[in-house]
Amino acid sequence: MFQKNVALKTFNTFGIDAYASEFFAFQTTDELVKALKEGKNSELLILGGGSNLLLTQNFEGLVLKNELKGIKLIKETSDHFWVEVQAGENWHQFVLAAIANGWAGVENLSLIPGTVGAAPMQNIGAYGVEVEQVFDHLTAVE
Repeated sequence: MFQKNVALKTFNTFGIDAYASEFFAFQTTDELVKALKEGKNSELLILGGGSNLLLTQNFEGLVLKNELKGIKLIKETSDHFWVEVQAGENWHQFVLAAIANGWAGVENLSLIPGTVGAAPMQNIGAYGVEVEQVFDHLTAVE
């Protein structure tokens, strides 16, 4: 299931040539849960877009690369949109999808690097808008 000694150079925006002793890219929450169980004794690093990460050495643990994808309109009223976005989606690509679909509110947050999953944790913001102003809730995996 896990790959061994994987180069992380293409998974971080600094292009640092570090290695993970174990690596797994998950595309479903079931895969994530299984990987967490199998790697329960390993030090963990959940990796999104790698844009807020400076690797200074090899990672002697399990890197879980988030590749959860999907953008779906859940509910719409006259003045609000509820959109379900998977954590592995690129943030800027989500903003472009929101603009294309007329889902106003996140357009000031374009070109911010990273993934949707990191956005609420970092409360990303730009030009007077922060994620907390447009964010409703998340579903977490333990």
